[in-house]
Amino acid sequence: MSETIGYILEFTGLVLLVLGYRKSNRNLMLAAALCLWFGGGISDFVRGFLHGVGV
Repeated sequence: MSETIGYILEFTGLVLLVLGYRKSNRNLMLAAALCLWFGGGISDFVRGFLHGVGV
């Protein structure tokens, strides 16, 4: 489940990066950077959170 969310965020980040670059829109490129950043670390975060909760 957490890997799927990570892949979705990474794909969304790549799409936003291309759109932001083509339109010269800094806000889209910022959103792309955040999606790529969260997409890279979300699986570890979710796994650690579930381990800490004890599920």
